[in-house]
Amino acid sequence: MKPLNQPERRTRLWQFTLLYLLALLIPVGASYYLFSNRSIADENARLKKELDRTHEEQARLITRFDTLTQHLQRIDVIDQRLRVENNDLVLGKLATSNQDYLNSIAVNLSQLRNDSAQMQIPAHRLMARSVLRDFDLFRSNRGTIDVLRQQLAKNGDDTRSVERMAAELAQAKQQIIMLQASLNRPMPMPSGGGGGGGGQAQTPPSSGGRAQIALLTDQVAFAEADCLRQRALDHKARSKERKQLLEQSRTAFIQILQDPATDDLKASIEKTLEPINLELGHPARFFGLF
Repeated sequence: MKPLNQPERRTRLWQFTLLYLLALLIPVGASYYLFSNRSIADENARLKKELDRTHEEQARLITRFDTLTQHLQRIDVIDQRLRVENNDLVLGKLATSNQDYLNSIAVNLSQLRNDSAQMQIPAHRLMARSVLRDFDLFRSNRGTIDVLRQQLAKNGDDTRSVERMAAELAQAKQQIIMLQASLNRPMPMPSGGGGGGGGQAQTPPSSGGRAQIALLTDQVAFAEADCLRQRALDHKARSKERKQLLEQSRTAFIQILQDPATDDLKASIEKTLEPINLELGHPARFFGLF
């Protein structure tokens, strides 16, 4: 027995089948398009490669920054020891270690500069350039600090040298006074016969005593002239005060060369005058002395 609406049922069945196939075809086609397209796979590979590069650059930056930080910490420790150390041998070793760390910092900065030129991540390049700029400023300030420290040490040595020369000058003056008093002391004359009272006569100074007095006098004059030279060196180059003091020192040395006590003293004065004449622009020969 056949149903009366069989044609309608067959029509509805075909409609349902077509609708089901259409609904199934859309996601299947979309899935095929998505998974068969290489752009997504390429994008995933690109992202993975960029992530690996980011990790590599970060690891390289961290290594450089850790090395630089360790060098800075060691330099800070050495600076603290330099401020309290008095042993010259230890000071020399500390200064050498400090310079080694500074040289290592320079090498690491050079490597960091080369690495930053090859970095692909903009943030990493900016970070590296910022660190390079900060360390360049640090090295400049460090150079200024080292120059000031050397100048301070030089001034300290000059001060001690001036004090020592002043003490030697005072001692030499005292020796001159004592020698002059000894040479000028009257010597008793033997009394004559017949009851005549023996008079006292002053003996002239011996040649050896005069030579010793002349040597001490020249040494005192040399010390005074050298003090003027040391004071001139404390002033800035080409300054008016430095030039005046050097001129005074040169004049004092030339006065000693007019009649030097010994040849060694003459040679020492000539050697001392060479840099003075060079700085003042005087010729090597003057007054027929050289």
